[in-house]
Amino acid sequence: MASPVTACAERSLASERVVTLYIDSGTAGVDLLETLRTLPDAELQVLWTVWGPLAARNAPEFEKAFVERSLRTSAASLGVGTAVGAADDTTATRLRACLPPFAARTLWRGPQALRECLAERITPGLPLPASVARRLFQQNAELRGPLVSTDDSQEAASADALAAHVRHVMVDFEPVVGSEMYTGHVTRAVLEDTLRLVMRYLPGPRILMDRNRVGTSGATTGNLRPDFLAWVNSVLLLKGEEKAAASELQHAVQELTTKVSDAWAAGLLPHTPLPSMLAYAAAGAVLQFFCIEHVGSGGVQATPISGIMDLTTAPGRLQALTASFNIWRLLAGYTSQGPTAPIGMGQVVSSPDGLRTYCLLPGFFRKSIRQFSLHARYTSFKLLQELYGKMSEQKHRLSIIQACDVNGVAGPRLQQHDDTYVVHLAPVGQPCMGPPATESDLACAVLGVLSGLAALHSEGYVHRDVRWPNVIFLPAERRWLLIDLEHAGQEGCDCSKDPFPLPFWSEHTLDDGKYTAQSDLRMVAEQLMSHLSFPLEVSGQELRRRLLGDRFSAAQALRHRWLARASGR
Repeated sequence: MASPVTACAERSLASERVVTLYIDSGTAGVDLLETLRTLPDAELQVLWTVWGPLAARNAPEFEKAFVERSLRTSAASLGVGTAVGAADDTTATRLRACLPPFAARTLWRGPQALRECLAERITPGLPLPASVARRLFQQNAELRGPLVSTDDSQEAASADALAAHVRHVMVDFEPVVGSEMYTGHVTRAVLEDTLRLVMRYLPGPRILMDRNRVGTSGATTGNLRPDFLAWVNSVLLLKGEEKAAASELQHAVQELTTKVSDAWAAGLLPHTPLPSMLAYAAAGAVLQFFCIEHVGSGGVQATPISGIMDLTTAPGRLQALTASFNIWRLLAGYTSQGPTAPIGMGQVVSSPDGLRTYCLLPGFFRKSIRQFSLHARYTSFKLLQELYGKMSEQKHRLSIIQACDVNGVAGPRLQQHDDTYVVHLAPVGQPCMGPPATESDLACAVLGVLSGLAALHSEGYVHRDVRWPNVIFLPAERRWLLIDLEHAGQEGCDCSKDPFPLPFWSEHTLDDGKYTAQSDLRMVAEQLMSHLSFPLEVSGQELRRRLLGDRFSAAQALRHRWLARASGR
């Protein structure tokens, strides 16, 4: 996901283009600017991937046609320029009648059940404005029934926003082919806008949707993430692959089995069976839905749960629209009983300043730091290379986070062309936002952190940022692990000058301006063993006092009696 700064820049550029194109067109430009103002960041980013290159081609008439059609699509899906929110718009009532959620465990029932769900007719029918319904039914009589003319039903006649969306997909929308960006625009109009429309009007699953953007996520992430991803409760339940031409459909299907295929990371929800993942392959103007399942030992297969839909035809569009509404029903059913994952598989999370991104991919986290030359004020790339190398030795591997080998690259790397630091980290665990709920679990967590610090200190390094967000929990193994080594330094380093101190240091952290191994232990006492919701046993209080003092090492602390039960001694 792009940062808010990126989205703001794209909105500004898009607004400037509208003003340039429509400076002499009166209120037409104003209406388009209003639609642009209300467009969600994610939709704007998808739109600008096509619009930006088009604007650079200096073809204003073609650009205006694209802009008007695209923003009209968004207006229909968002209700801009319709009676959304007005007392006489019955879109919510109509959607409630048409879209009862499917059974909670349907995503665990296999391909045949999902095929039946996607094809199930939407009743009492999707409304279509009478002015276009008459012509469409004359050309395709079989569409009458699944689609209902607003002349034939008073309830359908007043579902303004829903009718506008159905009209756009069935009549106004014309697929543009020729590039993967155009294919993405097609699936956005049919699938994404349908899901957003329902979310706008009905309570139910909050579906987080994102599109892969290699430019912001990095080459590794771009190659391993699907083109489209959608999460419910941080569980990846829908993904898509998109290609430029219909002849590439099988290539898109193949990628469905080679890119992220787990709803959640292995080990984060132990003993919980994975649901099937919904997926689509789109190529040019054709679309097909699939069920992604694991087979055998580590195999993945994509089983078709729909036919191939030709979106240049009205019957094909209706099939796709029907499937899209029924996908919402499947996701709504999942929400009622399905588990919540601690981290979204394939989800890119950015720091508030946009310089750091984190993405969970199968088997590892990808961490990147843009403008690393700024971060290098704290630590050098050479030090991090050497540190991760030392921590990868057999004696340390279970004690602390590891830099893993991905695509033949082991350890951190610095991309010279864009000054971006990248490291792939394993094992995958659940980030800790605070202390565990019990003292016995706290002892286990402190044991894990001290094990990591002992490994660092034995090689002459210090962590310098010991706090709960830099600790992960491994549910399958019931243990805690120290992570985030990107602020590490040499033991005894001078931290008395700018850019130090780090935000979570206290007045007791440094020893005469130097950060020592004892400084790390003081952070354990202050950040991990203080401000708890329960009182510590006497032995826990005694360990905390010793960690705050002098002449006490992580190796000695690991032998303390408060940790004996946690270590199994």
